[in-house]
Amino acid sequence: FIHQGGFARCYELTDVATKKIYAGKIVAKTLLTKPHQREKMTQEINIHRGVNHKHIVGFHGFFEDEDNVYILLELCRRRSLMELHKRRRNITEPECRYFVHQIVSACDF
Repeated sequence: FIHQGGFARCYELTDVATKKIYAGKIVAKTLLTKPHQREKMTQEINIHRGVNHKHIVGFHGFFEDEDNVYILLELCRRRSLMELHKRRRNITEPECRYFVHQIVSACDF
């Protein structure tokens, strides 16, 4: 188990055939009962599908069964800016510059 968000839980998953490691975002369909919730999930998948940039989490596919929607994403071992902020509450100016550069680079894409 890696993280729990508003609708999903993320797990570290290993493809047994290739030994590649992914982040698996799993969303219970019981949480997608309203049309706008299902639409939001579809929109997230379509956005991930359409982008490929070194500063945007990589998308590796999705599938679903009768209970869940599974999204396979790049595993980010360095975690996130939000997690750093939660741990330390502040970041240094050089760290800020580093993250802002990555964000602007991804947005410019």
